[in-house]
Amino acid sequence: MSFKLDSTGRAGFAVALAIGLLFVWRYFPAGFVTGTSSYWLTEVDDVTQYFAGFNAFFSAPFSYPLLAFDSINYPQGTRATFVDTIPLYALLLKLLVPTSFAPFNPFGVWVALAFVGQAVCAWWILRELQVKSWLALLALIVCLLTFPALTTRLGHISLMSHWIILSSLALYIRCRRTSEPQRWAWSLLLVAAFYINIYLCVMASAVYMVSCLYNRAKFQPAEVGRALIPFLIIGVSLFLTVLPMERVAVAAETGFGTYSMNLLSPFHGGNYLKFPDPEMPGQYEGFNYLGLGVLLAFALSFVLNRKAAVGSFSQHRALTWLMFLFTAYALSNIVYYGIHEVVTINYPSFMDRITSQFRASGRFFWPVGYCVVIFAIATLYKRLGPVLFAGCMVVLVLLQVSDLSNLRHRLVDTAKRPAAAVLTQSAWDQQVTSEIQYLYFFPKFRCGRSDLILNTLMPTMRYAAVHNIKINTGYVARANSNCNAESTKAEIAASAPDHSLYVFVKGDFPQVEQVKALFPAEQQPICKEIDFAHICRLNQSGRETQ
Repeated sequence: MSFKLDSTGRAGFAVALAIGLLFVWRYFPAGFVTGTSSYWLTEVDDVTQYFAGFNAFFSAPFSYPLLAFDSINYPQGTRATFVDTIPLYALLLKLLVPTSFAPFNPFGVWVALAFVGQAVCAWWILRELQVKSWLALLALIVCLLTFPALTTRLGHISLMSHWIILSSLALYIRCRRTSEPQRWAWSLLLVAAFYINIYLCVMASAVYMVSCLYNRAKFQPAEVGRALIPFLIIGVSLFLTVLPMERVAVAAETGFGTYSMNLLSPFHGGNYLKFPDPEMPGQYEGFNYLGLGVLLAFALSFVLNRKAAVGSFSQHRALTWLMFLFTAYALSNIVYYGIHEVVTINYPSFMDRITSQFRASGRFFWPVGYCVVIFAIATLYKRLGPVLFAGCMVVLVLLQVSDLSNLRHRLVDTAKRPAAAVLTQSAWDQQVTSEIQYLYFFPKFRCGRSDLILNTLMPTMRYAAVHNIKINTGYVARANSNCNAESTKAEIAASAPDHSLYVFVKGDFPQVEQVKALFPAEQQPICKEIDFAHICRLNQSGRETQ
């Protein structure tokens, strides 16, 4: 079998893979990928939760359901789903990697694979579009690897899995080209997405539903049932992975209308396009700059043949409407142009459950941005001659690379950031002797000052996970903490004194007398002030420890 130099064949795949790996090698230190660099050693960031949650789950024995473990939020426990561990990834590692490896950090590898996935998906999309051009492949790879909404996302590891969105678009194109529903490919993608990140799962699911609309037999009951297969698999899988679980009354999350996209967002953020006061506070979640090269390519593709462009939108009417809906939701109910409010929309009450769950609405522009990039390159390929198209692709790549250089430098600087340490390890190690199995942290999550969580609970969670100690609370998505003093007293009274350490945040318990008042009069602890906390010990007989 001959090996043809076809950009949509194996040669193109190999080139895409090589460029993706080269990008990772160029912009990330080796220690970052292996999970050992200073970036991962921080104790006060979202990545701290990733590390702590993963290692707590990884070190716990297998149980039913599969994602359950009790070393965080002890004794009720939680699910890997609720501590940002990328559940699918965490479960696979737990199945395949010996527990003796703990503690370790696998998320640098995931970030590397996310960028490699961008490059490979560029090849896949052009293969499905039958765009046979090495320059088109190079241009799309560059645009997807440097996509600003991705490169500025470092720290939210699961959200960096943009290959999920790109794979959904590739499958959509394949379904249109072959007139085959590709249900099992969709099922695999959507189930994986569900156990990676719910935002990305919703985006991919919406593209899937649009793909189903093109099936002529869509109104037949059998076809409707088959279309629901991915969601039925997800539903059934929940009884293996998450359910049953304790009902928890969780307050609705706020932030919808704050973590939104600004009307200027697609046009601001590079070296060449800048606006004064481009966004409101919180709209960093809606950062969606497309890059000068992409913007010009999109404008050119539209202007060169307006009728053809409109025809393309008409041919993909359902997908086009979906992108409009994504854009509208990304803008949220309060639309801003810079710092100026344009309009306020009163959403119907039934939307409250959606907006509280998907409050960072600005993220929903990501599929739109990717569609813009793909449309621009594919349209120019079809409408321009080889020489003009080659010139356009060269200009696109040069402009995009030059315009986004500041964001790539920021990516490198972030990946090389020094560790932010909070705990004095030697002092904590003196308190955490070999017999300590439980750590009781007060106030529990959602009970104390929210401004102290990053610098108190996060490092304590990490410390507990590293030392394989169960902790009574945690930075958990579904937590139902009883915050009153009587509950705290009861929890302390029910603990195992000889095997427990009690940590009280000084910002909430400034006086040690407040701490001792929570213990029975006959069981008064010895407390030491270390870092941000009063750390206390008891012995089983109730005598003060020395």
